[in-house]
Amino acid sequence: MSPSKSLDVVICGGGAVGAAIAYYLSKLRLRVLIVESHSIARGASGFAAGIISAPGPFATGPMGRLHTLSFNEHRDLASSLSEQTGLEYDFEDCPMLSVADTPNEARALRAAARLQFDQGGAESSIRWINSGDVPDVCPWIDLPVSGGLLNLGSALVDPRKFTEALVAAARRLGASTRHARVTGITQSRGRVTGVELGGETVSAGSAVFAMGPWTAEASDWLGFEIPVYPLKGQILRLRIDGPLHQAGFSNGEGDYLVPKPSGLVYVGTTEESVGFEASPTGEARRSILSFASRYVSSVSEAEVVEQTVCLRPMSRDEIPIMGRVPGTEGAYVATGHGRSGILLSTGSGRAMAELIAGGRSECLDLTPFDPARFTR
Repeated sequence: MSPSKSLDVVICGGGAVGAAIAYYLSKLRLRVLIVESHSIARGASGFAAGIISAPGPFATGPMGRLHTLSFNEHRDLASSLSEQTGLEYDFEDCPMLSVADTPNEARALRAAARLQFDQGGAESSIRWINSGDVPDVCPWIDLPVSGGLLNLGSALVDPRKFTEALVAAARRLGASTRHARVTGITQSRGRVTGVELGGETVSAGSAVFAMGPWTAEASDWLGFEIPVYPLKGQILRLRIDGPLHQAGFSNGEGDYLVPKPSGLVYVGTTEESVGFEASPTGEARRSILSFASRYVSSVSEAEVVEQTVCLRPMSRDEIPIMGRVPGTEGAYVATGHGRSGILLSTGSGRAMAELIAGGRSECLDLTPFDPARFTR
């Protein structure tokens, strides 16, 4: 991009959501700059498990529509993104089993699955697995459970490589990147005219704030409270003796175990509202190992290779915040995706790009995610 050309959009934040917005905007031929204070995917996008869960019986309402759109976009990108960039990001199919610990949980899961099938869901990709057959579809589990709902359509990615591939693809389409700290915005008559990077102002017609939990810092610049806070999550990377089974599982509490091409197994995760504190803790390690050992007997002998921490952006009402900033023309927010940032990044990126470029999103109704909901 020529430095003399005025920018259309400055995207503040180099995580998966910001990178996806940059990619889809670049496909629409807008001139885009991504500003990241450290490195691409340095925050939660670099340390997530990268589970791309296929929409199941609980993918309903606005979040279900965003989930479905995002999953379909992930599938489309899986066949093109690496070709565009030459970068592999370890996209691979990984059936996921939603485990029922008790007979009551089993009945609830089976009822949800039947409801989806009755409404025209893709029955072929979702199967109920009786307790005795669980080890056949998810060999990790060798301790008693009450069955599970198997989703054959799910996949995994390396979240850091995925984010870097999105940025690389955007750059090939004309976008640029810059390492700097965003310190404010400039405005004229209620409209964004640029973004301040320390003592320098970068002129642009629009600005997108997608800085994860740090997006709240933009509240003072915009005169609008962005109610997002950090939700700390810890993950263990284990080396478990035996074969690396190509399936994963989760339980009703949101805990999971998934295999990775590196030969390690990712197990997590915690949900801790402790502000911006980001140190690994022994309590989290014990809690995660306790979860895994409830299902996998060999976890007791597993080697803990690494314990990672990330700070995920959670909105006040636990629904992503995406759309125009009330009162400031040309200002947009995209944050609050919680534990699902990697999964929802693609649908969010496409919808936000359509909104910024054309005034409205054609692929998704963004009304339920509108930042203005917090002013009502």
